[in-house]
Amino acid sequence: MPAILIHIAFGYILYHLITHFEKFKNLRAHYFLFLFLLGSLIPDIKYFVAHLTYLIFGSENFAVFSSLVVTHQIFGSFLVALLLSATLFRNKFKISLVILTIGFLGHFLLDISQYPFASINHMQLLYPFSAQIFYINLGFINGIQVFEIFQYVILIVAITLFIASFIRGKMRNISNNSK
Repeated sequence: MPAILIHIAFGYILYHLITHFEKFKNLRAHYFLFLFLLGSLIPDIKYFVAHLTYLIFGSENFAVFSSLVVTHQIFGSFLVALLLSATLFRNKFKISLVILTIGFLGHFLLDISQYPFASINHMQLLYPFSAQIFYINLGFINGIQVFEIFQYVILIVAITLFIASFIRGKMRNISNNSK
C-alpha cells in the first residue's frame, strides 16, 4: 500500500482525534486540517522534490534528493516545520508549528512500526545527535506482519471518519436550509 496514502490518512485521524476534545474545537477549520495533512508529509518531502526535479529536468537530481534526507529525522522535520510556520503560516505561527510537529511525529510513529523495513532503512530519528536506529516490531498474526494490518485499519478508520464528516455536514446544511 502506498505510504503517502497511509500518512495522509493518519494525519486525518490525528486531526479528528485532537479536534474531538472541547478544548480544541476551535481547530476544526479547513486551515488546520491542511496543516495536519501537511505535517504528516514533511518527512517525505524529498520524494516530492525528486519527482519535481524529474518532471522539470527529465532526470532525478540525486544531489538535491540526498541533501533532503535530513527531513526524515526529527531535527530536519522540525526545521522544515519551523520554516513553513515562519514564512507561509506566520499569522498563526505557534499553533501552526505545533500542528505541523504533531503531524510529522505521527509520520515517524507509523514509520518505526514498519519492522523490518524501519531497521533496514535506518530510522535514525535523532540524527545528527545520535545514530541510534529506532523501530518497533509489532510481530506477526498468521504469518502476516501486524504493521500491514495496522495500515489497513488506519485507512478504514480515516475513510469512515471522512464519510461521517461528509454526512454530518450534509445534515447540518439540510437543517440550516429548513429554518
